[in-house]
Amino acid sequence: MGMVTKIGIIGMGHVGAHVANAILYQGLASEIYCVDSIESKVACEVNDLQDAMPFYPRQARVYNCHENYDELLACDVVVNAAGHVAQSAGNRDGELFCTAEETKKWAPHFQGYEGVVVTVSNPCDVIATMIWKLAGLDPRRVIGSGTALDSARLRHALWAETGCNPNSITSWMMGEHGASQFAAWSHVSFGATPLAELEKSDPERFSLDKDAVEEAARRGGYVTYAGKGCTEYSIANAATELVKAVVQDSKLITPCGTLLEDVYGGSGHFTSIPCVVGKDGVERTFPLALSEVEQASFHASCAHIQENVEKIRCW
Repeated sequence: MGMVTKIGIIGMGHVGAHVANAILYQGLASEIYCVDSIESKVACEVNDLQDAMPFYPRQARVYNCHENYDELLACDVVVNAAGHVAQSAGNRDGELFCTAEETKKWAPHFQGYEGVVVTVSNPCDVIATMIWKLAGLDPRRVIGSGTALDSARLRHALWAETGCNPNSITSWMMGEHGASQFAAWSHVSFGATPLAELEKSDPERFSLDKDAVEEAARRGGYVTYAGKGCTEYSIANAATELVKAVVQDSKLITPCGTLLEDVYGGSGHFTSIPCVVGKDGVERTFPLALSEVEQASFHASCAHIQENVEKIRCW
């Protein structure tokens, strides 16, 4: 990749710093612009990344921008990881008001921005909706990390139950990146074989306690949070996978947060459905044929997101 690829990161805490490291480790950027409200925090993280530069596959320049959001406007992709995870207290909604205040600081600077924003900050779907409104961006250029991470957690849970390589499992969590998310069980497959067929042909291995597996995916982040007060590696890699899809125009198909426009009857806010991600952001959506139970779960999830959107509406 000979071109200059510029990536910005807002928030150099647990997630933002790991995103920067993952991007550099995969050689995705030639320049990284780091922003944080605490100057000493961004300075130390930038220095650490620069010290590690001899070990990355592609040499890059890493800049300390402190709170100069305007420097990010030249970036191809900007990752929003600004938030206060300590306020979540085991519930992503706990970050709602503090993260909304952070978003108010920077999103208005992005009016006219021509790149792609990948937003991680919780509650993810609400903040993605807020960015779209405050920055006035094409909604396809705002991507919520959403259930891209939770779908990986579902594969982890299915791997633990069956022993099958998680890269060979197709299984998607949908809806809110939060407590109301749900597994699209009607579309789970191992290789090219649907789970429903495997339940018949090999019931000993594939007859699963679906409620328990789904809850393991839904609560997986809190297993990590209980031990160290945050999640880092998993969410950073989920965000970096979306950045890579944009930078490499790879047409990645994954669940992630996008603006609903009459999908399963939902409209007007972001939530996670299967999307194709490329250089222009979410280039198309792949709505699944859901069962009645799954559709009901989706509607309930959307209702919860919309309730939170109304709590912080400022447009």
